Amino acid sequence: MPEATGNGSEAQSIYRFWSNPQVSAKAIVNSQAEGTVARALECKTVLSIQDTTDLDYTSHRQTKGLGYFNQTKQQGIKVHNCFAVSGEGAPLGLLHQQCWVRPDPPRKKKSGPKKKSQKKKKKPIESKESYRWLSTLSAVEEKIAQKVQLVQVADREADIFELFAQPRQANSELLIRAKANRNVDHELGKLFATLKQAPVLGEFSVRIERTPKRPARNARVQVRAIQVTLEVPHNLAKLTHLSPVTLNALWVEEIEPPADGGQPMCWRLLTTLPIDSFAQAAQIVLWYSYRWLIERFHFTLKSGCKIEDLQLKHRDRLLKALATYSLVAWRLMSMTYQARLTPDASCELLLEPAEWRLLRRKFVPKSRSKKPPTLQQAMIWIAQLGGFLARKGDGEPGVKTLWRGYTKLHHLLEGAQLAPNR
Repeated sequence: MPEATGNGSEAQSIYRFWSNPQVSAKAIVNSQAEGTVARALECKTVLSIQDTTDLDYTSHRQTKGLGYFNQTKQQGIKVHNCFAVSGEGAPLGLLHQQCWVRPDPPRKKKSGPKKKSQKKKKKPIESKESYRWLSTLSAVEEKIAQKVQLVQVADREADIFELFAQPRQANSELLIRAKANRNVDHELGKLFATLKQAPVLGEFSVRIERTPKRPARNARVQVRAIQVTLEVPHNLAKLTHLSPVTLNALWVEEIEPPADGGQPMCWRLLTTLPIDSFAQAAQIVLWYSYRWLIERFHFTLKSGCKIEDLQLKHRDRLLKALATYSLVAWRLMSMTYQARLTPDASCELLLEPAEWRLLRRKFVPKSRSKKPPTLQQAMIWIAQLGGFLARKGDGEPGVKTLWRGYTKLHHLLEGAQLAPNR
């Protein structure tokens, strides 16, 4: 925080803001969610992407109110975010944020994993952590209602029958990657076998973004699709309010293995969206590929904003800091992706006149143009402030470089504004 603000007094004011009992993390999240909704209402389709991450504060022994992760001694906060993305892949901002801790330390296993799993399955969904997927869906529907097409996107952790069975508002759809090989009302009996023999709709290329385990690449995939009816799982059979759910299913498989020898991509997707044509199926696959953006959002929070480095004394203050930095992380991502999606647009979409004029004075001091530079040019200048060399083979600047450059830009702006007063 002192690095971001530039001096101790401003940093202290923010610390006081986070420690103020009249300020809540929920209020900070809701305030930025209002802006997200406003941007979302300008779109035809909004992807409401859900995912969970852990904020690790194990080494912060002074911090009170932390919990445990899984069966480890690591301590921190579990965070479930819902991040909005346009149908074209532009980050729109945070819609919902849910945080919790596990207060009990890990215990030694006294019973086998099978007994423990069976006991867990008997719990009602409302008493499980997995209920966050359902409650987030309801919360987001309340914010956006029926004004745009809302598509809930999530990975295999959201493959929950109760989520598929939950009533949804009109124009609210699901797009979930399947994890369980569920029983289906088909002669083959199982979801994956049924999908494997589904008719091929066509082939196309989809962008697979990089992860710590693989580089980015364009994958040529084959798409199969079929309508299936999921049977009620045996452990939920006694719940009379549940009934079989009919969904559309897609099998998306990479035709050729990657050149680096890695595993070919294979997605099994369940959706309420129609698949009457190959174009519709390809659009669904493209939308699911944007799920990567919420992972980038979490990466920006941790690596760009360094949220796990904050030395605050209590969990409540960390939650307020998280809510604050969530807005910063979105702004960094928006700067990055808007420059890629609309490189020739005016930089005033994201920058104030004082900001872009200072950038031009820094990098093109002899220019007398009054026209704002393009968004792409402004982002390159900001990245150069953060150490980006902007050589031909350097590619696009990342969020970490933009974070450093944007911080430095504001230090320069502060200095420029103070200079005339001397």
